[in-house]
Amino acid sequence: MRLRRAIGNLLTQRRILSTLAVAAGLLPASSVFGTEINLVTGTTINGVAATTSGSFATGTSAGGAGTIYRLIDTIPAGTGVFQPFLSYQHKNQEEGINTSQLGNGQGVLNDKRVPQWTHDVHVGDLGQVDLSLKPVSSGGYFAFELDANETGSGQPNRLLSIDDIRIYTSAGSPFVGAGGSIGNDSQAHTAILNDTVGTLRYAQNEPNGIANFVLIDASRRTEGSTSGSGSSDMIVLVPASLFAGAAATDFLTFYTLNGAHDEAGDDGSDAGFEEWRYLAGAAVPDGGSTLLLLGSALIPLGLLRARRESNKA
Repeated sequence: MRLRRAIGNLLTQRRILSTLAVAAGLLPASSVFGTEINLVTGTTINGVAATTSGSFATGTSAGGAGTIYRLIDTIPAGTGVFQPFLSYQHKNQEEGINTSQLGNGQGVLNDKRVPQWTHDVHVGDLGQVDLSLKPVSSGGYFAFELDANETGSGQPNRLLSIDDIRIYTSAGSPFVGAGGSIGNDSQAHTAILNDTVGTLRYAQNEPNGIANFVLIDASRRTEGSTSGSGSSDMIVLVPASLFAGAAATDFLTFYTLNGAHDEAGDDGSDAGFEEWRYLAGAAVPDGGSTLLLLGSALIPLGLLRARRESNKA
């Protein structure tokens, strides 16, 4: 039922009719192999409780079972600090794909803030990290972090479903304006449906499938709660080994779909821009510990200054 409803929603947002036929053909397989990673209340996957992280064992691209979805709360995470490469926004259901082309401000699909905060990325821009998010030179993960910007603690609309992520690489840009063939929404959907954006490196689902999805709570932190906006919500760790053969100069194209699993009316998009950033070596999230350490270091300096002022008096 969820997939059928999502297909209907997709068609209302300028989807091409051929999408329906292909998606209908995928429906039986998607229903059988689908998995939910519930980062709100927890889901048991292969006997392991997925409350703060999880992976999809089936329905993903080759090797995709090694990709990890994990709760995270980098603070602060506002634009300018967070430095997104993809920003998108739409009511209920939304999708975005990063490119510097096809718009100034409003872009293709539901992209916003092109090209400043939605722009091209090259494989060489990414840094590798280990499972503790410390930089490594090889054998690690490429990390993509989401600030969902949904409503905060106590609000029913703080939930959001992450219904697909697809990552491609290509020697040149796949978008019109930089020599590619994708120039509008319809062409983007066709390319994603047929996986012709480039070399597919990771896919959360079969083309146009949404059976594998992640549910997040934008007000949840690993400790306590947040206001929704201003802190990140999830990080996706994709094994760097999936990018074997890609050149540092290759374009990296990141596509995502959110809000398709919204049966209760509270898991769709309903607030600010969703934003994704990649971790580039030194840009490793610390959950606000840097600010905490800085504040701790300033306390003795303040006391010392107060003491000096007192002695002068």
